Amino acid sequence: MVVDYDWCIGCRYCQAACPYDGRRFNWRTPHVPVDEINLNQHYLGNRLRRKGVMEKCTFCIQRVRQGRLPACVDACPTGARVFGNLLDPNSEIRWILEHKKVFRLKEDLGTEPKFWYYMD
Repeated sequence: MVVDYDWCIGCRYCQAACPYDGRRFNWRTPHVPVDEINLNQHYLGNRLRRKGVMEKCTFCIQRVRQGRLPACVDACPTGARVFGNLLDPNSEIRWILEHKKVFRLKEDLGTEPKFWYYMD
């Protein structure tokens, strides 16, 4: 679930409830040089967050909706990250899930995480 920065009041209940420790509280006012601000900011993705709100990874929702990979996957020099459509039987992620040893963190909680770790 993404964080709506306009609705977040900074109570941090979502941080306390997240079993994966995947949310972070923005303690400081962001200081980004004006010439480095991306003016094409996406509502749920890459816009600047104000002080006092929660943050979490959105897997670059703005990029994925354009058919691109999340920035971390695109930039990874070793190819250690894979992102794909689980519904596509011919996708790389489906092949990995079927042929590699995989595990998910805290799978026993029944939250059905969609983030797998795999080994060769």
